[in-house]
Amino acid sequence: MSKTSSRKELGDFQTPQELAVECTRVLATIQRGTRRVLEPTCGEGSFMLAAASVLEPSIEMVGVEIQPTHADVARRLLNCSTTKNVTWRVEVGDMFRHDLGKLQWEMDGPLLVLGNPPWVTLSELGAMDSVQIPDRTNLRSVRGIDALTGESNFDVAEYIWMRLLTELCREKPTIALLCKTSVARRVLTLAAHLDLNVADSFLWRIDAKKSFGVAVDACLFAVRLDGASNNYQCQVFDSLDASCPTSTMGLVEGALVADVDAHAASRQYDGSSPVEWRQGVKHDLAAVMELRADDGGKLHNALGETVEVEDDWVYPLLKGSDVNKGRPPERYVIVTQRSLADETRSLRHTAPKLWTYLQTHAERFAARKSSIYRNRAAFSMFGIGPYTFAPWKVAVSGLHKAPRYQLVGPSEGLPVLFDDTSYFLPCETAAEAAILLSVMTSEAATLLVKSLMFADAKRPVTKKLLQRIDLAAILRQNRAGVERDAKAALNKVGQHLHAMAIARVADQLLEQWGEVHNAPSLFDVIDLATHESASIH
Repeated sequence: MSKTSSRKELGDFQTPQELAVECTRVLATIQRGTRRVLEPTCGEGSFMLAAASVLEPSIEMVGVEIQPTHADVARRLLNCSTTKNVTWRVEVGDMFRHDLGKLQWEMDGPLLVLGNPPWVTLSELGAMDSVQIPDRTNLRSVRGIDALTGESNFDVAEYIWMRLLTELCREKPTIALLCKTSVARRVLTLAAHLDLNVADSFLWRIDAKKSFGVAVDACLFAVRLDGASNNYQCQVFDSLDASCPTSTMGLVEGALVADVDAHAASRQYDGSSPVEWRQGVKHDLAAVMELRADDGGKLHNALGETVEVEDDWVYPLLKGSDVNKGRPPERYVIVTQRSLADETRSLRHTAPKLWTYLQTHAERFAARKSSIYRNRAAFSMFGIGPYTFAPWKVAVSGLHKAPRYQLVGPSEGLPVLFDDTSYFLPCETAAEAAILLSVMTSEAATLLVKSLMFADAKRPVTKKLLQRIDLAAILRQNRAGVERDAKAALNKVGQHLHAMAIARVADQLLEQWGEVHNAPSLFDVIDLATHESASIH
């Protein structure tokens, strides 16, 4: 194993001493009188050294480290830096298997667990054929872990958090670790799921790029157990030196929300959407399927090839960044199906140019890694159905921290399609789309999305989040404002409608949603036999 792969496998990124000291100073404000300190995966002992310099005298410290060379360094540094009032020892052990219940302490008193566990996932360890993989039997011993993290992949830090919380709970410790913010959220959810006695918790964002050279949203996350409370709300601070929290995340009816105050103000709209949000097309082969036109109108793919296929199978395309910026389509996408159930063999006769083009790149299609294409028709896609070809849509990028909803109409007489980083509501008319756009940009929807969205997630906006927005409730409660904004949106795209006409469309939508709330959208129930009709195209 190379030195680099070994370092990654063990999460061997030593915490800068300055950061360890800063974290320890913050932790001293939430737990005073600490007498015992445990640093799991202690490496060269950064946090033990920080605790010895920051915390009150007369403390006992224990470090656990899997690499003997690091343990030796930690011992040498502690020998040189600690006073006679601080006792310590560094044990060589594997935190995946170390028996935390058998740790021997000479002192009693409040326990502070602090450190920086590995920032790797189980799948990454598997890809490296690592021996440092948690025992799955141990994982299943904690109720609900499979449901929360899945058996196939999770962060190693989650496993360490799980062990610390469950095996040390009788000690009523404060546990504070550097970790990804996504890990912190799952840990808080896990604590609630396991009914652990959390007194309070805190999250301080840190600059991982500055401290570790990695572009990851990370934090110092602290959980204080007291043996009695069930408080699953966490104060969130923008930095370690912030004096006041910017928000409070927490569990509301079993689900984690980003801002409990914003959610309380908008929870009347937290329900379910009466229409289904759709995701853009997925093909996993942009070099072949996505095209650009030159000045002469000829299409080219990213491989530098001129592409000649039947026009009926090429549509304008917006990527997520285009949607977020409100740009018009500059790309095109080839579609190979009109619905997920369509076979593709008939393209040999109905679209011979397309069929030839696809055959030319058959090996590339066969090499697509995603399992979703297994046992599917050759050249198949996802995100394809009658809704894909709706003439009007309200779209939003899933990858941007500040959602920007766009009203998108036909381009060059064709419906505009999106890539799979975007979500959209399919609409039959511009008026319907304008009303839905106005609902989504209303103050009520904006506040609800703020309360639900974790901006530091890889995909801040998800279908699950969007489906929680009760469009009908917002429209009913904000009719005048929605209709006014819809009229303005229509004017911007050259669709001028009288206010009464817009009001009638709003009435029709409310009637439709009221009769069959949460019913499938119109595009779900159109007979597939008519999916090539003029109304769809």
